[in-house]
Amino acid sequence: MAAFQMKIAQQCTNDKLWNSSSEALTLTDKKVSQGSQYVDFPKIIEDGDARGFTNESVTDDADSHGSVAGLMYRRRDETK
Repeated sequence: MAAFQMKIAQQCTNDKLWNSSSEALTLTDKKVSQGSQYVDFPKIIEDGDARGFTNESVTDDADSHGSVAGLMYRRRDETK
């Protein structure tokens, strides 16, 4: 008789933020409503750069896979 293990794939969000604003962007606020609260979101994104991040799901709830986060960046000239 064969033995096997069931593995559950870890759900996560992989994303890349692009900056084409002609100003450097600085992370000023974040709200993670689903997923890991300890994600290292890009703090500064220079003009013309792209920065990536991964936010892993921290729940075993079948209805809550993945992650949800809101990020606020401020341009160097102080506009949002």
